[in-house]
Amino acid sequence: TGSSGINAEYGEFDSGLSSILYALTIERHYHIDMKFLSLALLTVVVCSTLTQEQPCPRGTYLVFGECHLCPKGSYQPSSGRRSYCLRCPRGTFAAVRGASECTPCLENHFTYFDSSESPDACVGPKLVVTTDGEASEYTADSDLEQLSEKTTVEVKSGKWTATTRDGEQIELTPEISLPEPLLPSDLVKVSPVLTNEYCYTGIGHDYQGRASVSEYGIECLNWDDVLSMPHYNPGHNYCRNFGTFSKRPYCFISGDVDPRIVPCAVPKCVWDEECKSSPSGEGYLGPLDMTETLYKCQNWSEDYPHPHGYNEVGNHNQCRNPRGAEEKPWCYTMALTFPVWDYCDIRDCVAGVDKRYNFRDH
Repeated sequence: TGSSGINAEYGEFDSGLSSILYALTIERHYHIDMKFLSLALLTVVVCSTLTQEQPCPRGTYLVFGECHLCPKGSYQPSSGRRSYCLRCPRGTFAAVRGASECTPCLENHFTYFDSSESPDACVGPKLVVTTDGEASEYTADSDLEQLSEKTTVEVKSGKWTATTRDGEQIELTPEISLPEPLLPSDLVKVSPVLTNEYCYTGIGHDYQGRASVSEYGIECLNWDDVLSMPHYNPGHNYCRNFGTFSKRPYCFISGDVDPRIVPCAVPKCVWDEECKSSPSGEGYLGPLDMTETLYKCQNWSEDYPHPHGYNEVGNHNQCRNPRGAEEKPWCYTMALTFPVWDYCDIRDCVAGVDKRYNFRDH
C-alpha cells in the first residue's frame, strides 16, 4: 500500500522500492551484503521526503527549492512546484508581484503587448464625470444620472457623443468641451464613437491614433528624422501607413546603419471590418465583395460594365457606402444589364458581443 501511495504522487519512486524488494529476494539466495541494501533504502526514503515538501502557493514559482513571487506582468494560477510564471495576455495586466491572475482592462480598452505591469498600459476611450468631488470613469455606453449644474464632464481620450434630454447629440473630444448654454445636467447618456484612433481599418491609411511603438516594443523614430521619407514630415513619431507597400501601420526604428522599417503593434478593428458600426455602414471598410442577391461587385475604379461617379472610392470591388448616399453599404454589380447596383448583406455590430480589436492577424 505504501508503495502504491508514493506512486500516485511520485511515480518515480515505485520502481525504486520494487528494486529494493527484488534485491531483498535476491539476498536470500545470493547473500548480498545487507549494508548495501540499507543504504539504497535510506536513499529512497530521503528522496521521497525531499520531494514531498509543501508545494509553492499560487502566484509563485520554484527556484532551487525556494518559492519566489511572480514578477509584475505575470501570474501563476496554480499551486505546485512549477519553475515559471505565465505572461499576462493582451488586454490584461498585473500591477503587483505574486499575482495569481491578471486584471482585465476596462471595457473597450486593450494593451499593445503581453506582460503589461500597470493599468496605464491599457488604452481606449475614457470620459470622466465629476459630481461633488466624486469622479466616475466611463469607457462604454452609459446612462448619466443625478448630475447637477456643478457637475463637470471631461473627455480623457477618444471621441464621444453626449445625448441631451431633448435627444440632441453633441460631439465631445479632449479638445471639444460641452458648448454653451448646455450644462452637464442636460445630458442623459454618453457613448464612445467608433474611430480608428485605437485600431486600424483597411490597411491603415486612415489610422490617426497615437501608438508610437513597434511590435518589438521599440520606440518609433520621429518621421522628420527618416531621410528616406522626405515627403512625409508630420512632426511626430506615431505609427502610420504612408504609401501602398505595407498592409498595416508601420514606423521606423534605429538600425545598424540606417533607420529600419517595422510594423507597429496596432490591432485591426473588428467593428467596420467584420460588421458595420452604424445602420448606414458609412464607415464600413470590410472585405465583402458580393451583393445580397449574390452578384459580384464591380471595381470602383472602373466604369465597366456600369459607368459611375464614385471612382475615388478605390481600386477594389468591396461593398461601401460612399458619402453616406444610401441606407447601407452597396456596390455596382457585374451584371451586364440589371441590376446596375444593389445592397450588400452586412450585419450590425453588437456592443458587448463583438470585440472591437483583433490581434489575430498579427
